[in-house]
Amino acid sequence: MGSVYDRAVTDRDRSELEALRTRVANQAASLAETVNEGFDEFHMGAGDYVVELSMPDGPSTGGGAQARQNVRLVPRRRGYSIVIAGTVDPVTSTAELRTFEHVAVLHELRFKQPLEITGEEYDDFLAKADVVLNLARIKARRIGPPPELLAEQKAQKRISMPLLLVFLMVMILAAIVVYRVALTMKHG
Repeated sequence: MGSVYDRAVTDRDRSELEALRTRVANQAASLAETVNEGFDEFHMGAGDYVVELSMPDGPSTGGGAQARQNVRLVPRRRGYSIVIAGTVDPVTSTAELRTFEHVAVLHELRFKQPLEITGEEYDDFLAKADVVLNLARIKARRIGPPPELLAEQKAQKRISMPLLLVFLMVMILAAIVVYRVALTMKHG
C-alpha cells in the first residue's frame, strides 16, 4: 500500500500528463487552422476539391500518440469522394504527402474510377503544400505508392485468359444467333 506522498505524486503526474495531452491537442488544432488558412481560395479538380488538415478528435491526443492529422482533399461538389493526400505529425514536425501516382492508384482501386484531378493540378497542390507546411515549420516528404499497391492495381487490370475465351465464345454464339434470325426473317 502506497503512502500519501506516493498518491500525491501520482495525482500530480496524472495532472501533468493531462496538461501535456491537452497542450499537444491544442498545438495540433492550431496547426490545422494555420494550414487550412494557407490553402484558402485553393480549389482543384472536377470535384472542386479544397484542402483541409483534419483537427484532432477531442481535447486530447494521448500525449501525442494520436496526434497525426490527415491532409484531406474535400470535394465541394456532390458525387465525389474525400481523398487522403497525406498525414502531418505535429509532435515530430513532419509530414508525408502522397505523390499523384499514389493517390490516383488508391482512388482507382477503392472507387473503381479514375481520380478527377490532373497531375498538373496535384503538382500545384504539392508545391503549395511545401510552402504552407514549411511556414508552419513542418518538414514534408513525398510518399510514392508501395509495391503491393502497384501489384494490386496490375492484378485488377489483368484479364484472365479463360475469362477472355468465354467472352469471345459468347460473342461468336450471339453473332451466329443474330445471323440466323436475320436469315429466317429475310426468307420467311
